Amino acid sequence: MKKLDSNKLTQAQQDFFKDHLAFLSTVDSNGMPQVGPKQSMKVVDDSHLAYLEKTQQHAFENIKNGSKVAVVVADKPSHTNVRVIGTAEIQDKDENGWYPVTITIEEIDE
Repeated sequence: MKKLDSNKLTQAQQDFFKDHLAFLSTVDSNGMPQVGPKQSMKVVDDSHLAYLEKTQQHAFENIKNGSKVAVVVADKPSHTNVRVIGTAEIQDKDENGWYPVTITIEEIDE
């Protein structure tokens, strides 16, 4: 992957996020990685992603403890992918008992 000079998603990258399953990666306080799919991941604008934290398990705890996040979407047949690195902020619990999480994009790699 190549680090891009921008921290803003292009329209093509935003569309790619809409069409592919996103995987979120965090690390715990011991540096152990955790990765999992986030079907609710969406593009908010060119600088932010968001998803609903439903399980409140490893990623949720890691983000609460200050972990940076990486989000990747990939298309295996075309060998195309986009990775975003950023800071996640957990919002107040919604009416369903889920926590909206907003990710501020700091780096984009393709």
